[in-house]
Amino acid sequence: MTQERIDAITWLEQARSKEEEEQTQEALSAVERALALDSELAEAWRLKASLLLDLDRTREALEALEQATSTLPGDPGCWFERGAALVESDPAAAAECFARVEELAPHHPRVQANLGLALLRADRAEEAIRFLEVATTSSPEEAHLWSHLGEACLATNRFRQALESFDRALALTPDDYVVLGNRALALCHLSRPGPALAGLERALELAPQEARLWAIRGLALEQAMRPDEALASFDRSLELNPRDPDSWTHKAQHLLQRGQAEEAVRCRRQALLLTGRLKAWGLCLLDESSRPVPGTELRCETDLPPEAIAHRYLADLTAKGHRVDQDGLVDGRYQAALWELPPGESPR
Repeated sequence: MTQERIDAITWLEQARSKEEEEQTQEALSAVERALALDSELAEAWRLKASLLLDLDRTREALEALEQATSTLPGDPGCWFERGAALVESDPAAAAECFARVEELAPHHPRVQANLGLALLRADRAEEAIRFLEVATTSSPEEAHLWSHLGEACLATNRFRQALESFDRALALTPDDYVVLGNRALALCHLSRPGPALAGLERALELAPQEARLWAIRGLALEQAMRPDEALASFDRSLELNPRDPDSWTHKAQHLLQRGQAEEAVRCRRQALLLTGRLKAWGLCLLDESSRPVPGTELRCETDLPPEAIAHRYLADLTAKGHRVDQDGLVDGRYQAALWELPPGESPR
């Protein structure tokens, strides 16, 4: 062992000691000294990333883990930590990291569970089920694994298996309002509104401000032929979270069934705006001082790209007798402006 590695290990041990004493910044300084002496200390890279995450320096932590997997591509621990750090922000990349762990160390603890979760978050529920089934078999005492398996089954329309998974989760953590809500949703898909409403009553006792629970309650009440209460539940859901596209969609479908087509269309449009499938835009002409020219303001909703919207706007101006040159200058003095509006500012 070289003297540099010996010194690096000494700094690493000091970093661990500082971490135990909750001196995070000092621990980070020590682990950086260790890596400066020996960049192939896998544990040092993992510790550095962990310390950076503790300091809410997520971007730097991800950079450190990326450098770690580049420096030590055969170390499963570095790939695992990188995947764990990416699960929420980039689940598809996290899944790739965990898949790499599985290649390098098939029996690495928790790789099946984490790979399943990453695939679920990346909207690859069918693949997620295989890994989550293995994880629940290996660790049947972990409620969150049963919950994730249930979510994956819901996403793939395996409603009976989803219900069984949620029941297993609730046997371990009976007051988990998220699982209670998901179980109620599975029951709705199985056309069992009565048990769904019973479970939702308990869930809403635990989390009365949870918008998603009110939306699921709306679905159950709709199935139970209680339309006025269903609409009130959808409205309560949107009051709590007006930016939830699913709740707008559920309300739209409910209103359509009640024959309120105009209001249903408005709700459906709002859902599309929130998902980005439909966007609201503002347009106008600007004078030489970059001030809007009165009478030129326009708002529209479309799925066209910005270039096409601008082209159509200028074409409309030409049709109205305005002169538009090849650089887009209008009447020799005005510039066209285009900006995206948030959904709340879209025209009603």
